[in-house]
Order: sequence, then structure tokens, then C-alpha cells
Amino acid sequence: MSENIVSYTSEELAAQRAQGESHTDWQRVKTATDADIEAAMETDPDTEEITDRDWENATLTVPLELDIDMMAWLQAQEENYQTHIQRLVREEMRQKSDTYSN
Repeated sequence: MSENIVSYTSEELAAQRAQGESHTDWQRVKTATDADIEAAMETDPDTEEITDRDWENATLTVPLELDIDMMAWLQAQEENYQTHIQRLVREEMRQKSDTYSN
């Protein structure tokens, strides 16, 4: 399978869509078997299997609403305010949980 990688600006892509143009080989997409897809994934350098070890140091981003004075205080501290919040919450976890050991 030969590849022809081309770059387009978002404006060029929008114009192509507006004109009904597509550079996708839809026939190839429709006829691809699971084996074809798996073979393509195995040779794709951007495809990596995510393991349990990869998740060990993962973080979860959650929205947090703080009063303005609280945010100002956190930002005035020596450490990064996000690190500071994590430290405060972790300490609270340690104090209130017999099972938490990190």
C-alpha cells in the first residue's frame, strides 16, 4: 500500500467539503476487513497499546470552582496552586482514611 500524505489548511478542507470533494478512499474503507485494519495498526508507528502501567501515573482533570479570595491565596503560595490543592486534598485523605496509603 503506497501512501500519499498531503497537508491542507482548514480553509481548504472547508472549501473541499462545500464542493462535495473528498480525498478519502471510501471504497477501501468499506471493504477493509478486521485483519486489514489490525495489520495497518501493527505497522502504524502512532499506534501504541495502552497498558495498566501507563495508567499508574495518569491524572484526572476535573473542574473546580473556587472563590476569588481562595484562588488568590493559592496563587500567592510558593508552589504551583494545582500542586498545592493536590497536597491539601491528599493530606485530608490521609487523615480521614485508614485504607489510603500513598
